[in-house]
Amino acid sequence: MWKRFVVNMLILFFCLPCFVFAEGEQGRTFRQQQRAKWQQHRQEQREENRQFRQSLKGKSKEEKISAIKQHRQQQYAENKAFAEQIHQENLEFLKSRLANNTRLTDAQKEELINHFEKQYEENVAFRDERYSENVAFFEQIANNPNMTLEEKKAAIKAHIEEEKAKTKAHWEQQKEENKALKEKIKSEMQSQEQSKDK
Repeated sequence: MWKRFVVNMLILFFCLPCFVFAEGEQGRTFRQQQRAKWQQHRQEQREENRQFRQSLKGKSKEEKISAIKQHRQQQYAENKAFAEQIHQENLEFLKSRLANNTRLTDAQKEELINHFEKQYEENVAFRDERYSENVAFFEQIANNPNMTLEEKKAAIKAHIEEEKAKTKAHWEQQKEENKALKEKIKSEMQSQEQSKDK
C-alpha cells in the first residue's frame, strides 16, 4: 500500500506540471503514454516485490532486515532514475510544444520552461526529504521494543495519513503556482493583443 501511494504521488509530482501546459489531442496522447509507462513501472516493481518477499523465506531476522533495507534503497534509486527519465521526456515535449507556439513570446516560453524545471527540483527535494523521514520513522517503529504490533500498525497508519496530507498540500501549492503562472501569461497575451489592435 505504501509503495502504491509513493508511486502515485511520483506520477502527480513529475508529470502534472507538464500536463498543465499540454493541451489538445497531442497532449492527451502524450499523457496517456506517460501514464502507461508509470503503470508498467509500478507493475514491474510489484512483481519484484513479490519475488523479493519469496526470497526472504528461511532467512534470519537480521538477514531479512538487511535485505529489506537494501531492496528499499534499490527501488528508491530505480524510482528516482525513472522519474528523471520521465521528467526529461516531459521537458522535451513541453519544449517542442512551445517551439510550435506562435502566440507566446520567447520570454514567456522561457518562463514556462524555468517554472517547469523549478517545480521539478522542488519535487525532487520534497521526495528526498519525505523518503529520509519515512525511513527514519519506519526504523524507529521497527526498533521500538515497547510497542505492541497493534500500536506499531496504528502508528504506521497515522504516519501514512500524515504523509498523504503533506503530499496533498505540496501538490495543491504547485497547482496554485501553475494556475497563477497561467493567468499571468494569459493576461500578458491579452495585453499584447490589445497593443496590436491599437
